[in-house]
Order: sequence, then C-alpha cells, then structure tokens
Amino acid sequence: MEETKPLTNPELLTAVERMNREQSRESREAVLDLVISTARFLAPVTITPAPGEDPAAPETAIQFHLLPNQNNQPFFPAFTSWEELRKLCGPRNQQTLVLSFPDYAKMVLQDGRAAGFVIDPFGCCLSFGPAMMEHLLQRRLEKFPE
Repeated sequence: MEETKPLTNPELLTAVERMNREQSRESREAVLDLVISTARFLAPVTITPAPGEDPAAPETAIQFHLLPNQNNQPFFPAFTSWEELRKLCGPRNQQTLVLSFPDYAKMVLQDGRAAGFVIDPFGCCLSFGPAMMEHLLQRRLEKFPE
C-alpha cells in the first residue's frame, strides 16, 4: 500500500531509548503506558482482492503477516513507522492497517495462532506474550478508562 499518511511514534521511541539507557522500572512503565494508550502501529497485511482491484468481489479477506522469533514461534509484527516497516519489506509497496494495542491483544488472545506481538522486530524488538497482554489490558482499563 502506498504511504499515504505518515505514521510515527516519537514519544514511544524516545521512551524506549530512555528505557534502554536507564534500565529503570520507571522508564519501563513509561514505555508500557505509551504502548497501551497512544501508540499506533503499522501492521503488514495482504488484502484480497486488493482495494480497487475487483469491485464485484463478494468478500474482502485480510490476512495478517506473522514473523517467527528465534524459537520459531509466530508473532504479529507491529511497526512504529514506515521506516521500520521498510526493514521488513524493503522499497516494495506493502499493504498495511493501522492498529493499536487493543487490536493486537484481541488478535493474540482470541485467535491463538500467534505467540504474541512484537514492536519493531528489526529495531527495538519489544515482544509481548499473551500473559503480558492480559496484564496490560487490565492496566489499560485501570489507568486509561474510555
């Protein structure tokens, strides 16, 4: 998909840099709060038929990509920017959706195909498994009620 709208997460990336530098509980908590509240991620997908390709198609199917970790467990990748996404797909066009933490949590916890999701797998590489995601969903309800 063509890059039609910039997607960046400068606040999150700054918090991740601080977390890596300080290695403190406070800096880790700040990253988690941003992940569960304001961060938005590019999710690589395959949409069939492609938008505008076949207007008479009865249904549109969306397939989310999975990436294996070192133990060959599949994770949904979540990219903080187009630059990070390019580390996966290079210059070719990649269909994407913009998702938030609750979107990924729903996919991981209800689908069962993935072992979790990973933010910027070729960058900061922050991964979240189901138990952590359940904890973060509860934290989100408590700290950021809608």
